[in-house]
Amino acid sequence: MKKQMFHFSVIGILIVSICILVTACSGKEKTETSGTETAALQSGKAVYVPKEKQVLEFWHAMAGENGTTLEALVKKFNETHTNIEVVPVFQGHYRELFEKLNGAAQAHTLPALSMIYCNRLTAYVMNDLVDDLNPRIEDATYGFDPAVWNDIPVGLRDNGMWDGIHRSLPFNKGAYFMYYNEDALKEKNIAVPTTWDELREAARQLTGNGAVGLVFNKSVGIDFSFWVEQAGGHIYDEATETVLIDTPEVKEAYKFIVSMIQENIAKIEFEEGYITGPISRREAFIGFASSSNIPQIKEACKATGVNWKVAELPRGKKAAALFSGTDITMFNTIPEETKRAAFEFMKYWFETDTQIVWGKGSGYLPLTNAASQSKEFQEFLATEDPSKQVAANMFPYAYQDPKGLNGYAIHANMQKALEEIVAGKKTIAQALKDAQMQATKEIEEAKNNFRKQ
Repeated sequence: MKKQMFHFSVIGILIVSICILVTACSGKEKTETSGTETAALQSGKAVYVPKEKQVLEFWHAMAGENGTTLEALVKKFNETHTNIEVVPVFQGHYRELFEKLNGAAQAHTLPALSMIYCNRLTAYVMNDLVDDLNPRIEDATYGFDPAVWNDIPVGLRDNGMWDGIHRSLPFNKGAYFMYYNEDALKEKNIAVPTTWDELREAARQLTGNGAVGLVFNKSVGIDFSFWVEQAGGHIYDEATETVLIDTPEVKEAYKFIVSMIQENIAKIEFEEGYITGPISRREAFIGFASSSNIPQIKEACKATGVNWKVAELPRGKKAAALFSGTDITMFNTIPEETKRAAFEFMKYWFETDTQIVWGKGSGYLPLTNAASQSKEFQEFLATEDPSKQVAANMFPYAYQDPKGLNGYAIHANMQKALEEIVAGKKTIAQALKDAQMQATKEIEEAKNNFRKQ
């Protein structure tokens, strides 16, 4: 399987790279260019300024503190960019956003910008609904500075490429962590688990008095790929476009998780959906979730006095860490003037100040070395949230899920299989066999539905 591997140079802490992109936040100096447009010059590049105001929608699924931080950043963009107004439109959670995008595509009412997973974006690319960003990126006047562009890690930057064309850029990226109650582990003299065997034993020792050692989000089956990777397998082969659910490695991963649930030392939080409640109420002591869950865990545990921390994912046959999140894309169904305005927001997203705010205020990682290495963010790590340093430690074995057309069918059917197994409706072998068949069917149907006529 072709996975997007991250081979970063991590200096000090975490993530990626882009230097400062074009900014309109300070020292804007207007000049006329060719009589048809104006430009605010900064950092050797120009920021496009439309002659007439461009109002464009940006569809997103950021709620809670993530949404509040995004809204503040959009507000700052609007205040610092002449004749451009980005309107952030919350469309619900991810599935609701994607359903609305699908409906908008059919109704020819797609927004200018949207956050979207690359495996969802594939269908829109196939239908020629997504803008070719290459000319904008390479534009000598309004594009990226080559030094900035070349500083973006290929693992993130090129994940949004199809046939050599950039169709999207990284938007929100986070890692999956192991969350744990530090005091509970210390009380029982349990070391932070680093392997599957250690995790199982820790769950056994922590279970008792009405609490379980380990808790999973309701969506554990959707986010199951890192367990499979740790077992030595994959969920999809992009080279052959083959679903890989019904394989020995997937079965091994399912057996590991299911056996702990059946032993009553672990549970799936079906009622509330997330590990936040059980962890904060001391009903469970170890859980797994994305870094996007950090603001909720932080707030809930502060209210209950739980001393929580995060650690790297424990390894199975090998170490594997899922880095997930969406890209930002521009649809080509809008006028050219609006596209040029929308691209300014895409560039703004990678400015250092923007990424410092995003890294501090959201559950996601800053997307530039300049932001992550800044004094402000380093102080934030030291005094408020060291968890994002843990993400940096996992870069050597990080990967992203494949972006095959309708790849979500794989995740959805793995979730269904897990629920059927836990409910006792099917054996692991039968559930995975059925999931393999159904996911393959749905992917083939998607290919037929989105194939250009």
